[in-house]
Amino acid sequence: MPVSHPIPIEQNPTGYRYSVEPFLLAHFSRPGTGERVLEVGTGCGILSLLLTSREPDLDVTAVEIQESLFQHAVRNVAHREREGIRVEHADFLEWARSVPSASFDWILSNPPYRKQNSSRINPNPEKAIARHEIKLSLPELVAAAAPLLKPEGRLTLAYPPERREEWTAALHKNGLAPARSLTVYGHRHAAPRILLIEAARHHTVQKPEDRELIMYNPNGSYTEAMQTIYECFNHSGRSHRVR
Repeated sequence: MPVSHPIPIEQNPTGYRYSVEPFLLAHFSRPGTGERVLEVGTGCGILSLLLTSREPDLDVTAVEIQESLFQHAVRNVAHREREGIRVEHADFLEWARSVPSASFDWILSNPPYRKQNSSRINPNPEKAIARHEIKLSLPELVAAAAPLLKPEGRLTLAYPPERREEWTAALHKNGLAPARSLTVYGHRHAAPRILLIEAARHHTVQKPEDRELIMYNPNGSYTEAMQTIYECFNHSGRSHRVR
C-alpha cells in the first residue's frame, strides 16, 4: 500500500465537516485537462482540491454561501497553492443569474440532502444549512445549473437513493437525463446509502450506465474498490460519516 499523504484541510471542529461523499464524487467525475468546472456548495473546498490533485490544469470555480466555510475554503486553497481554483462567497441561485449560459463543462455538488421538514434541523446554523434545504433545494439547484452547462456538459450530484424519482423528474424538467449512476452501499446486504448521478442533455444519453459500490467488507475493513478510491487521492482512508 502506498504511503498516505492526505491533503491538509482546515475545518471548524464544531461546525459542518466533510465525509466520504467528496471522495466518491471526485473519483466518479472525470473532468479533463483545461475544462471548466463549477462546484456548488464547496464547504471547506475539499472536492475542488481533490479534483485538482488529480488534474492540476482544471479551471475551477467553487461557490459557497456560508461565510465561515468560505473562509476555510479560501485558506485551504491558498495553502495548497491551487491557482486554478477560484472561491466565490455567494448565494448560488443569485450568482448563477449573473453568469453567461453554457459556461461550464462540469457542474458538481454535494448539496444539502434533507428537505426542511423531513427531520430535526441542527441547532448549529453551519450544519443546518449544509444538511437541510434551507438555502438551496434540489429542484432549485438543477434549474439554476442546467443553463450554465455547455451542450456536452455534465451535472454530477450526490443524494440519498430514496430521492431518485424526485431527482430524475427535476433533471427531465430541465432538459437533462441520467447518463451514469453509482449506488453506494455500506455493506453488501444493507440498504443503499448514497446515490451519485451524472446527467447530460437528453440527446447525448443513449443507455444509462448503472454501477454499484460497497464500502465495507464483512469484517469492517474497506473493500478493495473503496480503498482504491482513497489511494488514488493518496489517502489511506478516513471515517465514513455519511450525512
